[in-house]
Order: sequence, then structure tokens, then C-alpha cells
Amino acid sequence: MNKKIIFFIPNIDDGGIEKNLILLSNYFIKKNYDVEIIFSRISSKISSQINHKIVYKKAIKYFEFNFLNDRINNAINCFIFFLFKIKTTKNSLIFSMQDHPFGIILSKIKNIPCIIRIANHPVSSLRFFNTYFKYRLKLFIKFFFYHFASIIICNSKESSNYFKNSFLFKKKIFTIYNPILPKKIISKHKRNKYELLTIGRLEKQKNLEGLIKAFTIVQKKIPKLRLTVVGKGSKKKSLKNLAINLKIKKYVFFKNFSKPDIFYKQKGIFILNSFFEGLPNVLIEAMQYKIPIISSKCQSGPKEILKNGKYGYLSLVDNEFDLAKKIEYVISNYSKALVKSKSGSKSLKRFSIEEQCQKYFKIIKNL
Repeated sequence: MNKKIIFFIPNIDDGGIEKNLILLSNYFIKKNYDVEIIFSRISSKISSQINHKIVYKKAIKYFEFNFLNDRINNAINCFIFFLFKIKTTKNSLIFSMQDHPFGIILSKIKNIPCIIRIANHPVSSLRFFNTYFKYRLKLFIKFFFYHFASIIICNSKESSNYFKNSFLFKKKIFTIYNPILPKKIISKHKRNKYELLTIGRLEKQKNLEGLIKAFTIVQKKIPKLRLTVVGKGSKKKSLKNLAINLKIKKYVFFKNFSKPDIFYKQKGIFILNSFFEGLPNVLIEAMQYKIPIISSKCQSGPKEILKNGKYGYLSLVDNEFDLAKKIEYVISNYSKALVKSKSGSKSLKRFSIEEQCQKYFKIIKNL
């Protein structure tokens, strides 16, 4: 009997986790596994990319607690739906991509293995947006539940090392980079070094407020500078208002998610200014297009992708003044920045889909 992999992912939006979901689920189907995806919410863009052989089931809406946000409500309903509606056998395993305590509890009730995939650095994802008490409490809850997972997969060495420093996790930690599909990209593009680009969810994590403030500093010195922000999210309105208040509205352009290729090809500098990350797909994608990159030196991922500045430029976290200096430097030394970006594109074999997915295959085969 084939192994059955059940992905537990309550909220399927349009981010990096979802890109990994598509690549991994399609890969496992090709390896003749039975694959199911259990969710409460899914974007039409993602559902259209899921292999037709994959069974995906939407959870019934059992409860909606007003004191909890939509994501947590969706996770609770997904948990209940899985518990009572999803049949498992001894050959089944849970692959948790979000809200891992629910997946881990389900694995114990169903008596099947549970793999959890950590998408962001385990500490930074809590430290930035919580009081000290809430940060310590949530960290304790994470550690408590993660201890009962069968396997923990991190997408950066920095995240893996954090867990390995604890005696609780040493034997079940693996580092597997985000897999990417190879792209046939024409090497030469007409780039305008005064055109800045950022792509991603318009949420607090991405610190786009800091990017807009840094842009304002540089734009006063270089009037021809422009910024394109591609993405959607809850911060879109406040970011537009910030651009208005800083009197740079006509220099900042907001675009919805579509095919990002045209932006990667045309713009001059790609910027990621996050407070924290896991292994950001957008940096890997930008490297495929040989666009010069500036990224915050956040935990974790950017330093590994850019090889500590070998393939791009790293700025201090949450420091618009340092980011502004980096933008000015790259513009002034654009030929050097292009050389770095070309070198980076040659290093992308380390993220190849076959190499990374084979690591998942070996782990699952031995469970």
C-alpha cells in the first residue's frame, strides 16, 4: 500500500509556504504517493496549480469565535474536520505546514507520524510582535509541542542550529532549502538602476514602512528614483497613506500580485526589508533574474541565500537609514552590483527541486 501524505495547512493564501505546498505535493504525486490537502481557506490562484490527482478537502465551519482571528478559527475548524472526517491508516503521515500544535496533536490521536516544516525563524517570528511575557509563553508552547513531532524540517541552517542547540531536538532536525523550478531566462535585460522593486505580502513582517521611509531619504537626493510595491495584504491602505504623508505618492506604485516576471526583468534593484523570514522565495526568484539585491540581515535565510553579501547587499534590520545608504551605494556602484547578481544566479543549483525534494523523499521513506 502506498504511503498517504496528508498536508495540514488551514490558510492557503499566495505566499512562499503555498509555493512550497504546490511543488512538494506535485512531487509526491509523481513518486506515487497518495496526497491529500486539508484546509479551511484557499486562494483561487493556488487551487488552479494543484495537480488534479491530489485530493484536497475544505474543512466544515464548525465554530467561529469572535475573540480569535480568522487564521486561528480556520485552524481550529481544520483540526476538528481532520479529527472526525479524515480516514488514516498505518501508512499515513501528517505533513504540517502551519499551526503545528494542531497537526502534532492529531498525529498522537491518530497514532501516525507528523512532519512539521518551520517556515520562519522560530524566535524572530515571535520576538518582534509580542510583549516579553507573550513571547516567552508562545516560545514555551512551541517547544513543548515540537518535542512531540516525528521530524522537524527547517528551511535554513540558522533555524536548524537554533533547535539543535536544545537537547530536545538534536536527533530529528533536518535542513531542506525551499525547492525552485529552473527557469529559462534571457540573460540580458534593460534595467533602470533608479527603479526599485519589492514583492511580497503587504503585512507587518515585511517592514514596508521602513522601506518607504528609506526610499524617501534617498529620493530627496535622487529625484528620478521610483519604487514599485507588488503584493496584497492588510497593510496596503496604511502604506499608501504613509506615501501620501511623506509626499512621495507619485513616486511609489502599488501593483497587485500577477506574474512577477515582468517586474524582475525591468526593475533595477530588488529590496527585501523584513523583520524576520525563513528562506524567502522572492530572493531566490530575484537571483534567477540576475537583478541586484538588497536584503535586511534578518533571521533567517537572507544571509544564506546571499552568502553573507557575496551575491548581494545586506542591511541592518529595522534601520531605514542603513537601508538608504545601501540603496545609494548600489546605485553608485551598479556595475559591481550586476556582477554580484550574475554570480548569485550561478549558485542556484543548491535550491534545485530535485535535490531538495529528494531529501524529503528519503525522510518519508524511512518513517
